[in-house]
Amino acid sequence: MPDFGIPYTLREKCRIREEDLVLVGVSGGIDSVFLLTQLYEIGQPVMAAVFNHGLRPEAAEECDFVMNYCAERNITCVRGEADVRSFAAENKMGIEEAARELRYRFLFRTAAENNCAAVAAAHHANDQAETVLMHILRGTGIDGLCGMQPYGFLKTYSETIPLIRPLLGITREEIETFAAETGMPFREDSSNSDMSYTRNRIRMELLPKLAADYNPKIVDSLCRLANSAAADKEILDDDCERALRYAAFYQFDTCCEWSRKTYLSYPTGLRLRLLRWILSLMGADLSEIGYERISVADLMFGRARYNQVIPFIDGFWLCCEGDKALILTEPDRKQWKYPQLSQGWTLYIETRHIQAKDLPDWVEKARAHPEMAVLDANQIAGYPVIRKIRPGDRFEPYGMGGRSQKLSDFLINNKVPVQYRSDLVVAADEAGIIWVPGHRVSNRCALCDTSRRIMILKLKN
Repeated sequence: MPDFGIPYTLREKCRIREEDLVLVGVSGGIDSVFLLTQLYEIGQPVMAAVFNHGLRPEAAEECDFVMNYCAERNITCVRGEADVRSFAAENKMGIEEAARELRYRFLFRTAAENNCAAVAAAHHANDQAETVLMHILRGTGIDGLCGMQPYGFLKTYSETIPLIRPLLGITREEIETFAAETGMPFREDSSNSDMSYTRNRIRMELLPKLAADYNPKIVDSLCRLANSAAADKEILDDDCERALRYAAFYQFDTCCEWSRKTYLSYPTGLRLRLLRWILSLMGADLSEIGYERISVADLMFGRARYNQVIPFIDGFWLCCEGDKALILTEPDRKQWKYPQLSQGWTLYIETRHIQAKDLPDWVEKARAHPEMAVLDANQIAGYPVIRKIRPGDRFEPYGMGGRSQKLSDFLINNKVPVQYRSDLVVAADEAGIIWVPGHRVSNRCALCDTSRRIMILKLKN
């Protein structure tokens, strides 16, 4: 049997050990039968899975062929089927998208039930070239230029079982030659010649035209482009990880948040990549989020007011709260509560005399703007400053009748995450804490009916 370098690819690129059980998705076509045959011949533990989409009359016979092919070699094969057309209609999806969704659900469920180390797909070099070219035609970024990779996770289906592609270094011509020389049986999928599919037109018209008129090695060139882009993507991904750390990035159950000031200091390209990275962490489908949508999000984080929340894509909202930029899955979240001293906040102070009729307006302004506090200036001891919390700090939260409590207890009661507490900004005068920004002012200096001289504190960054 010809040496296609598959053992090396499995170990080094697909991260598969000799003893790992691999589930191969087999349609009966030449590519998937070739993959199953190669893994079987080199002694890799394998099982097969065949899925009937119910879209073509011959599909049932193709499934029978796969089952018989596996039985002759004592390879375990699991069969699945679904009504793709009904699923597509119910979920308002295209037929191709619905078929892929149901097929991958079946494959990864089968892999999990049988303790498989990976799901293997039979994508080869020509498929890679078609994918890259298709992405170029759609106006892709560098991630699209990477095409398909030999190892990765489709987190929608499994976060623990990878999808591997051991054939990316093998061309369709090599596979066809092997089948012709060995008599390897397979079935032709009639949908592969349906010119209504973009990929089929690229394979049957565009790539041959490019090879004939421009570059006879166009497949090799596009595969090299994918490999080069993938290498660059690794560097950019490392840059993203560092940039997020510097931006005080945190991921919670219903949101991700980071420093808006630090984010805006980054170049545009890095900012846009960070947004895609964060959305991916949150489970968003990046294929549905193009350059223009990401640019809109970036613009919002650059211009938005405090506490502004806007819808972004289905299930996601963009939010600014003080120095915090957030992407939310719950739009009612209010989180401008954790300004950090290390972020460079400045306290601006203004004193005014007011009339009694103006007092309600100032009370309302203070409620609407968490970055601002309005206090009774006559009750302030000395000149206020901002600082970190200190051991032993106590606080008299407004609304508790003048009762004092440890500031640490106040922060716990108000569900301030522990990672924010040590660097949390508080405002204090000579007598103690007068304001915990985003939360409460001190009862000692809160506005009352007799307040006529007010002090306005504003945090700015």
